[in-house]
Amino acid sequence: MQTEPVPDGGRPGGPPVGDYLGCYGRVPFGGHAPRISYVSAPFGRRPAWSDPGRHLVQWAAPGTPRIPYPSERERLLLTGVVRGPVTPAWVHRLTHVLKEGRHAELARMPGALSGALVADHRVFLFRSATSEEALHYRRSRDLLRFSTDPADLLDGPGEFGREEVWRACRGDMVFVYPGIARVPPGTVVTLERGSATTAAYDPVTPLDLPPRTTMTEFAEAAWELVVEAARPYAGRGRTGILLSGGLDSAAVLAALVECGADAVAYHYAPRDPLADESAYARAVCDHLGVPFVPVPTDHGAGYLDERWQFPHPYNHLAYRWLEQMAERVAQDGITFLAWGREGDRIFGPARYGLHDVLTGDLPAREKATLCRGLLTSRWELPRILRSASPRTSLLDDLVPAGGAVRPADFLTPLPGAPADVFDTAHAPQEHCANLTVWRPRGIQLCNPLGSKGLRSLAARLPHAYRLLPHQGRLITKPVLRLMLSGRFPDAVWRRHGRLWLGSPHKDYVLRHPHVFAGLLGRPDAHLVRLGVVDPERLAHVLAEPARLRLNAESLIGTAMTELFLRSDARRTPFGPRGRPACR
Repeated sequence: MQTEPVPDGGRPGGPPVGDYLGCYGRVPFGGHAPRISYVSAPFGRRPAWSDPGRHLVQWAAPGTPRIPYPSERERLLLTGVVRGPVTPAWVHRLTHVLKEGRHAELARMPGALSGALVADHRVFLFRSATSEEALHYRRSRDLLRFSTDPADLLDGPGEFGREEVWRACRGDMVFVYPGIARVPPGTVVTLERGSATTAAYDPVTPLDLPPRTTMTEFAEAAWELVVEAARPYAGRGRTGILLSGGLDSAAVLAALVECGADAVAYHYAPRDPLADESAYARAVCDHLGVPFVPVPTDHGAGYLDERWQFPHPYNHLAYRWLEQMAERVAQDGITFLAWGREGDRIFGPARYGLHDVLTGDLPAREKATLCRGLLTSRWELPRILRSASPRTSLLDDLVPAGGAVRPADFLTPLPGAPADVFDTAHAPQEHCANLTVWRPRGIQLCNPLGSKGLRSLAARLPHAYRLLPHQGRLITKPVLRLMLSGRFPDAVWRRHGRLWLGSPHKDYVLRHPHVFAGLLGRPDAHLVRLGVVDPERLAHVLAEPARLRLNAESLIGTAMTELFLRSDARRTPFGPRGRPACR
């Protein structure tokens, strides 16, 4: 089946430009618009200003040409990968569609756009639907501040919310600064003196495919869209990819090779054989003829480092591994680093049941096949029949409502704390890693699976095509597997099940309980003083290996949150002295 690919924005764009690493602005409102002080600086460099005017910083790679001025009294700031080149004509067009509110035309501009336009008495903060940039702002009646780094908008330490910090320790994907606003994807925020207006401009609509499109036809359409998303990176020098042993990153690498990109695959290579996926990743590279670079990782003394400076909690595992990977990628001179993020959301199941099979927009013969698969599955017949209701999903016992909460027996109970809900619009952990690991080294993460075309396909893909019960097994992402079936050996695309990827992290916790006692159990620990960690509960957890293993991930996330609080206490406001640079 031939489909019309839907490139980002609906128009062919220029080559990707990875020079723009972030931006900052301080804009007073009221009276005569003061002069603009604008600088283009290396990432993280904060200049000293003595005047009270409009202060703007464009963080960019060394040697990046200055973004053309829209006019003498206007400036454009950008962040993230841009489909360039950024010429005066390009800037003129973007400026005018923003100022005139021509949102349909703005949505048609190619690529993932994010940044700010500062005009005389208005500021436009914009972020396209596919942009993964974080753009924060804080305003009063007469002053606006915005930045890609939320720490730039703080007036001092301690501006986080206690509940948000508690939830970060539990492992929730939560933003901890209640006083700072964020620009949602697909919106323009227009700020003037005393007012802020948010307009949605870049909706994701279901892909236009015929009724009763088959699973095979969805797979063909998906491949065309993945290739379309990867094509801009061909001919841009060597492109890196974070290659796991899974299907998502393998699909991205296959598309890069299809486009003729000069690709190199980087793979986390832990010493723990229980978490070693290198055989799968190497098989992908061998089949495609792509260089394979395993990057050794450690989980020893450097796993937690009290010198780290964080703008936000990175309440997740293996931050040190990110550092080691970034050091190797930067050593090779890579600017664009692709990965397989979004594969679960594009192709994976959120719900599944008899209702989805019977009422889904799919051919009758495929409905019959899926019904037979349900009867051979591990689910009992009464449960299958109950799933004929749209309110019931067979996955409810596999994916608990509100997300899978990690055990955190050492935290002080917080009644009424909301459940963790995955927010696709904001990913604080990834933004934190961007600010502290990737951008300081000039590396831009690229997400081909997050293209607008693939998001449109996901909006059209029936729930019944996201899981395939077959001979007693549950085959995840069947459309993705079918897409890869003619492009990889069976051992790659048929891979089922996972290794114990959390083993190295649990091993670190089991071998280093004294580290967590020193970080979290002392009376002067920030989390103890906040009443988030209960020292007695912590001591019981650290003393019992079984409970220690059960709480391992939460302990690591909580330790990372404590390190964030320590760096927050060392923080100085954005000013003449600047802020300590992130590692």
